[in-house]
Amino acid sequence: MVNDRGKIKWTSLMLPEHVEMLQHMGREIGKAKPPIMDEQQLEELEQKVRDIEVGKTKVRMLYRKGQQVENAFGIVTGLMQSERYLLLDTKDSLYPIRIPFHHIIDISLH
Repeated sequence: MVNDRGKIKWTSLMLPEHVEMLQHMGREIGKAKPPIMDEQQLEELEQKVRDIEVGKTKVRMLYRKGQQVENAFGIVTGLMQSERYLLLDTKDSLYPIRIPFHHIIDISLH
């Protein structure tokens, strides 16, 4: 005899509308809205990007990837000012990650 009193107990009591609503809520939890930054915060981020030495600077970065917020740690291998993105080489990825400047939420230099 199965001793599970979790999902099995409540499954028969849930209406299809409730199941659909719970699934929708689960999808919305992981989504992130872009933070609203004031002029001073934007200037601080731009200054941090200018302080990065390509190939030498280790950074911890918080950035938006689609609707998710990602955290990455690595070395900046490229800084393309004209195209407004940087390349971040991490241990987890085979190729450097291309991160547009407007997706960056926070950078801390290490």
